[in-house]
Amino acid sequence: MATVLENLYNLRSEMDQRIAKGGVPADVIWRHGEIVYRIGVLETCQMFCRTAPVTMETQFLLGHYKMLDAYVQCLALERRYGPNRGPDTQKERDAAQNNLGRVIEDYRKRFSSFSPSAPDSYSHEIGKVIQTLLPAWLQFRNTFVPIKKKEVPAS
Repeated sequence: MATVLENLYNLRSEMDQRIAKGGVPADVIWRHGEIVYRIGVLETCQMFCRTAPVTMETQFLLGHYKMLDAYVQCLALERRYGPNRGPDTQKERDAAQNNLGRVIEDYRKRFSSFSPSAPDSYSHEIGKVIQTLLPAWLQFRNTFVPIKKKEVPAS
């Protein structure tokens, strides 16, 4: 089964081909931009997992954590626009924002007193943070620009 990232790569490729033919409507361009954005976020989160320090020296862990946390804080605030999809659009967005906020609050609370028990403790915990954060973030993003696996209509 393909990962979310692989599905997004495939969608981007299909949309790139359609855009290259010309004459695409604005909604396709809108979704293309969202797909490119999501790919960038998922790849950046992978990078944070791969670069998590394997050490018990907290100054190295703190530097990495601060970068990750700043990035996540921006994700919760940026690109908060998308078409109105009906009377419940704002309720859906608020619920997804609250869910994402709880995930962020939870990991921040856990890391406020983080003390590694082994050199790989931090990288393991950061991996769990990313695995918990990304589904909540994707749910949040789908309230603005919904992307489904087979989003590109046939030309």
